[in-house]
Amino acid sequence: MAVDVPPELNEQPVEAIANLTIADLEALFATALDRAGTPESGIALSATNLARRAQLLRAFDDPDAVLQWTTAKVIAITADLPRTAREIECGRNPGDVLDPYLLAATQSLLCEGDFRGAIGATVTHKALMILEGLMGHLHEEVIGRMRGNVRNPEPRAENAELLDFQFNPFPGADVIQPPVADGEPLRLHQVKSKTGSMNSSGGKRLAEQMRTLRMAYPGAELYAHSLVGNTLRGHRSMGGMLRAEPALIVTVGDASFRILTGSENGAELLLRLYQAAFDLAAKETGYSVETMTNAIFETFRERAQEAGEGWLESVLHQSTRGDTANMNSRTYQGGRAR
Repeated sequence: MAVDVPPELNEQPVEAIANLTIADLEALFATALDRAGTPESGIALSATNLARRAQLLRAFDDPDAVLQWTTAKVIAITADLPRTAREIECGRNPGDVLDPYLLAATQSLLCEGDFRGAIGATVTHKALMILEGLMGHLHEEVIGRMRGNVRNPEPRAENAELLDFQFNPFPGADVIQPPVADGEPLRLHQVKSKTGSMNSSGGKRLAEQMRTLRMAYPGAELYAHSLVGNTLRGHRSMGGMLRAEPALIVTVGDASFRILTGSENGAELLLRLYQAAFDLAAKETGYSVETMTNAIFETFRERAQEAGEGWLESVLHQSTRGDTANMNSRTYQGGRAR
């Protein structure tokens, strides 16, 4: 676009733009576009696109490559989203069956007695659980690809938690920030989505790994981050973590993003990538809770009609009846009846 840089920015450092919020960036670009004679009808959309691109460039050296990776990861995960009645009736674990009593509560208490609505809520709940698991993996990888950071790959070996300077030099760390200037410390980061993502025993184990890293890398700063949150109050594992490793620095929300991204608006930088990736994945997959709910509802309705019973009773029997030999420990043996 043939638009001159606003003259008031000529003598300002790059941080003058790098730390702006999306709203302030949109205003900045709108002013520049208006001065350049851009038609009024195109200013708003162009300013929004420029602002989003500016934040992506602030966050990543090659934003298109990161966007491509993230989109592919999201598309792959959408294959696990529920599409059929079988997928909400039983998860990957054969013991994870649809709870008919919870379904009854959902129908009566949340959906005004509408069984179709209860099925839709169940589909949404299972989909959200899958997406919640996705977010943790995305955070680790995407934060690790941001400017100034290095993603520490998770070792797949049997002794993944043991320090090995050749094959596993940073056990317990998701993201590494090498010093960028003399006198700066090496920073090692564990990244979680929320403060409740890890229980006390998991926190203690992590802190012990961080203690090992402190002894292996004298002077390094050790961090445990929870990206979503605005207070450490209620952090279930922080107490145990600090008892095991007092040098560990525990942060949440904006405090974490400032350290991990070096930006005053790090949370927005992450959101900008996710917005783009989720939009692209949605167009690629076409997944719709409404469409899946209608198909699943019809399956339940037809099954109930064939059995001559109510919808809830049909779900109840599906979730509680099975091979008798597999339902009693006296006859069950690794999936084979005695």
